Amino acid sequence: MGKQSIAVIGECMIELSNSAALAEGSIRSMNMSFGGDTLNCALYMARLGGNVDYVTALGDDDLSQWMISAWKAEGIHCDSVKIEQDGLPALYMIVNDPSGERFFHYWRNNSPARRLLDNPTTAASLFNRLNKHQYVFLSGVTLAIYSDQALDRLFQWLGEYREIGGRVVFDGNFRPRLWSSLDRAREVYETMYRVSDLVLSTNDDERALFSDLDDSSILLRLSGYGIGEIVLKQGELGCTVVNSNETHHIPANAVTVVDTTSAGDSFNAGYLTSRMNGLSVKTAAEAGHRLASVVIQHKGAIIPIDAMPVIN
Repeated sequence: MGKQSIAVIGECMIELSNSAALAEGSIRSMNMSFGGDTLNCALYMARLGGNVDYVTALGDDDLSQWMISAWKAEGIHCDSVKIEQDGLPALYMIVNDPSGERFFHYWRNNSPARRLLDNPTTAASLFNRLNKHQYVFLSGVTLAIYSDQALDRLFQWLGEYREIGGRVVFDGNFRPRLWSSLDRAREVYETMYRVSDLVLSTNDDERALFSDLDDSSILLRLSGYGIGEIVLKQGELGCTVVNSNETHHIPANAVTVVDTTSAGDSFNAGYLTSRMNGLSVKTAAEAGHRLASVVIQHKGAIIPIDAMPVIN
C-alpha cells in the first residue's frame, strides 16, 4: 500500500509586514510573504514527509504563480489549485504599534478562494478528484469564507466521502470577524463536528464560540457529536486527547516564546503526520508539541527549513 495522502482545503493570502511602527508622513518598504492557517499546516506536513495536496483557488496573476511555485518547491502538490481568470489573491498586512503589538488588516472579500465551491459542476468535479485521498483537512477559516450554498455542497460531499472510507479532520480555528453572527458560526461548526473523524481544537476558540465553563465541559460537548478523536490544544499547558474512551494529557515543551504565529498550525502538522504514519495519539501529540515549540522560537509563521526538528 502506498503512502497515505491528505487534501488540505483552505485559503492562502499574500502577507505584507514590517517590524517598525507606522509613522505619520513616512514612506517605507514592506516585506512580502504568504500565509494562512491551512497552508501553514500543509507546508509543515510536506516538510515532514507528508503526501499533501493543497486545495484552493488563486488568480492568473504573477503573485499567484509565485505562491504556487513556492509551494511546489516545498513538496506540496498543487494539482487542485484552481486558477481564476483575472482573479487576484487575498492580502493582509501586519502593522505594529509603538509598543510592538501586532494588528492585522485584511483585503479578502473578493478572493478566488471564496468562490471555489460556488459552481455546482466544478465543485462536483473537484470532490470527485479528492476522493482518492485517505484524509481531508479543513479549518474554521475555510468554512467561514464559503457561501451558504457552497457549505451545503461541502457538507454533503464530506458525508459521502466518509461513507467510502475517507477520514475528515477539522481544525476549529475560530475568527469572529469572518462570520455574520455567532449563531451562524455555531450552526456551521456543529454541522462540521458531526461529519468529522478527528477534531483539533483550541480551548480559547471553543470558549469564545460556545461559552463553555472549562476544558472538561468542552471535551464533554465535543464528545457528544460522535467525534472519534478529539485533540484540545491548551496553550502552554499542552493538550488533552480523547480517543476510544481514553483520555491522555500531554504537556507542552517549555521554551522561550518569540512569536506564537502558526503554533497551532505546526502542532496540527506534527500530530497529523504522525497519526497518518500509524503512531499513537500520545506520540503524535508529543511530535506536535516538539514542532510547535521550535516554530514559536522564530518570528513568522514559516521557519527556515534548516531549523526543522526531527519529531519522531
